[in-house]
Amino acid sequence: MRYLVLLGLLFLVGCASVQPYVPASSTVEHKFETNYELNRQQVAFVGDPMIRVRDYYVHHRPSSIVRADRAFVLDTPFADISVAAGDQGNIIGVTSRETGSFRLLRLPHLNVLAFLLNDDGTFEGSAINGMRERMGWTYKTDPPDARMIPDTTERIDTAKGYVNFELVYGGTAGDTIQVLYREYTQDNLARPAFNQQLVYSKSQKLIRFKNLQIEVAAATNNQITFKVIGDGSTP
Repeated sequence: MRYLVLLGLLFLVGCASVQPYVPASSTVEHKFETNYELNRQQVAFVGDPMIRVRDYYVHHRPSSIVRADRAFVLDTPFADISVAAGDQGNIIGVTSRETGSFRLLRLPHLNVLAFLLNDDGTFEGSAINGMRERMGWTYKTDPPDARMIPDTTERIDTAKGYVNFELVYGGTAGDTIQVLYREYTQDNLARPAFNQQLVYSKSQKLIRFKNLQIEVAAATNNQITFKVIGDGSTP
């Protein structure tokens, strides 16, 4: 196959301008994860978490590494090049054509060529060699909608605040409902210094903790039936 590819490099149609590739700026995503749905009745037994909340922000930054979203074949005039799902490639630059700007993909098992990628990660159909010379042939991918998807790095932004806690049902004691507040780190490790025993009256049908509004239908020493009717996530 190497001989055939090298033979293909003889068919050139001029030089291509190549600029450095700069990954897109990072984006920030707000995540609010819970183990409940608003206004849906649920049951928790003693020792089980009634409520679990994670409220935090994540920075996503694309990298120059891309991966195949499925297995595919590059069908060139000289050889069929197989790429497995998850195979990695690198974006080494950007080039311009009459039809727009394209990222240049280099595959590790075929590093003498750089393939042009469309904005959506599909293959444009042409390539350049290591001397930035445009190849005078085209290729197709099978399947045609195969894409190379950028890897992203993720980082939790604790400067924007980070909440990770659960409320554990502790049963009843006399006329009270016992609930344990337990806080966790961003790695889901318990923080013993941030535990707190909460006590509510059994006569209360609506109990509150921070932004949480919890409607209690029934509470015994074995289980509690309740629903969350508000958590501050919606106006």
